[in-house]
Amino acid sequence: MYPMFVAGLTVVGLVALMLRVVALKREEKTRIEHGILLTVHLKRIIDSCQKHRGTSNALNQGNVKVKPQLVNLQGDIDRLISSNESQRLKGFPQWESFTEHWPRLKKHALAGDLKSHNLVRQHSLMIDGQLSLLDDVMRDHDLHRMMLDRWTRVSEVCLDTLRVAETVGQTRAVGAGICARGVCAGADRIILDFLRISVQSTTHELVKQINAIKNDDLHGTLQTASKSIDDSINKLLQMVEGDVMKDGQLHVDSNDYFNISTRAIDEVLKVFGIIIHYASQQHTRMI
Repeated sequence: MYPMFVAGLTVVGLVALMLRVVALKREEKTRIEHGILLTVHLKRIIDSCQKHRGTSNALNQGNVKVKPQLVNLQGDIDRLISSNESQRLKGFPQWESFTEHWPRLKKHALAGDLKSHNLVRQHSLMIDGQLSLLDDVMRDHDLHRMMLDRWTRVSEVCLDTLRVAETVGQTRAVGAGICARGVCAGADRIILDFLRISVQSTTHELVKQINAIKNDDLHGTLQTASKSIDDSINKLLQMVEGDVMKDGQLHVDSNDYFNISTRAIDEVLKVFGIIIHYASQQHTRMI
């Protein structure tokens, strides 16, 4: 009787353990899926705030045609902040800081009562906080455990891609203001030249990183994407060097410069999309 009792307890214990393991796996799967959704959501917010920075600086320095576009961007950002996805971010200090800062910044952008450098700087600090928030969200939801190959983490590639896009975004913001004003001189010239060098070096490192990923499922797609990044960034840098950073009156349309910069950013962000889509489809076997 006693051995049967012990055997029964053992079976019950094993069943309970198996059920617990299954429940933990389900929780982990749900946590990762929520993390992927929040990562995409934050990427949209960052992208919109970057566009708001460039558009508001262009308006601030004389391109009045972009005011309706600025108002639309502010509406987009407000909707993203009030969306259901954003409710999951309320426990993060960086999110609270962003939602407190944003209403003041959007008023300054429309009023045009900040100097250009201060306007761009405030946006850049806000976006830096959003990137830090994204890092915390990805860790909190275990996305840092997801591997594309033996050495490459999904979270690292996503963050590196967004950081390069941010450097190009700063170049877009400063350059769009210069083109709107029609003169490249003083501090703006120094800043734009620094950003030009930063874009060149960080893009080169990102392309090396992308090309080094040993994942047969993604190899061809990432190779094509890295080539497109090189082409679009080179086109932007040629415009910066040949048409924007020159003496005298400029004849570069601010909207044209903004659009060429945006195409370069979009090519960089395509890699983010490729990686995060793959993670959403394959996450159960990537940990």
